[in-house]
Amino acid sequence: MSPPTIVDSHIHLWPQETSNEQGHAWMTPGMPLATPHLLKDYQKASKHPGGQEEETDVQGVVYIETDVRYDSPESGDLATWAKGPLDEILFLRSIVEGKYGEQDSKMLLGLVPWAPIDQPTSVFDEYLTLAKDMAGPVAWPRIKGFRYLLQAMTDPTTFEKVVFGDNFIANLKLLGKRGLSFDIGVDQRSGGTWQLQAVAKAMEMAHHGVPENEKVTFVINHLCKPEFSIESESFQQWQVAVERLAKLSRTHVKLSGAFSELPEGLTSPEQIAGRIKPWFAHVLSVFSSKRVMFGSDWPVCNVKGPAAEASWPIWKEIVQLLLNDAELSLSENDIQSIWSGTAVEAYRLG
Repeated sequence: MSPPTIVDSHIHLWPQETSNEQGHAWMTPGMPLATPHLLKDYQKASKHPGGQEEETDVQGVVYIETDVRYDSPESGDLATWAKGPLDEILFLRSIVEGKYGEQDSKMLLGLVPWAPIDQPTSVFDEYLTLAKDMAGPVAWPRIKGFRYLLQAMTDPTTFEKVVFGDNFIANLKLLGKRGLSFDIGVDQRSGGTWQLQAVAKAMEMAHHGVPENEKVTFVINHLCKPEFSIESESFQQWQVAVERLAKLSRTHVKLSGAFSELPEGLTSPEQIAGRIKPWFAHVLSVFSSKRVMFGSDWPVCNVKGPAAEASWPIWKEIVQLLLNDAELSLSENDIQSIWSGTAVEAYRLG
């Protein structure tokens, strides 16, 4: 079989200016991610060890927002308190417009920046206008959707107040009307299965009563960050929650982010693929290959990955092992959907 055509549906980038705590609250001094990460670094990381570039035929990538620092909405006007995320869009615009070279511009197929989806719809709509102005006419068409991370809200009352609130639901419906998607970031392992259950209900509310062609497209990140412990009740709870998510139309899931959730002691691609397989098999059974997409979570994959900065090819090898597993009976078309086709469809990259 020839090397797959890959669209990496989940990567992060940041310039020198935001490679610090001032740019990202989570980027503490000395941590391995507190340095610039640009597409030239991604291109180097995604090549097979030994320089066999054809082994990782990455056609393009989708950029996902990086949880940049922003102020409290009560601290001033929108352009001021949301300056960090708006500057993030300016950085992406510079890539698209060729500041980092033609190859980088072509490679950046889709953009999913941050947006204040928890705010009143008037504020959210104003932010979309500011985002469009910041992106400019060349980069704006590459903005395919937005993300607002939910996983850090570990108090159920706070979480539910946001996702069941009128603002959140109305803004999801507005994204659907505008033809824009929303990336879902929830965390079973660190947050709890209740996050998955609550966000599923919110997603159902956002689709309720909406014409099919105006329903917002959802893209679920990192398999909902499961515990990867088949012995515990969490696996069955995760299965039930994911099956509920899969019943929603226009909803897709990323095979990504596993290195951050796996227990210690798993080092070989075969071991890791074996551990992930029950979760992947369930996702396939309820979503089908047409709604599952490959993502690397680069450079976050390097932090707990088995090969540090060389972890991208390891993740690709793990995914290849899963896709070629005879017990999963995936056709060549199924496999290509996961490597690229689903991302192209979900994010409208064609």
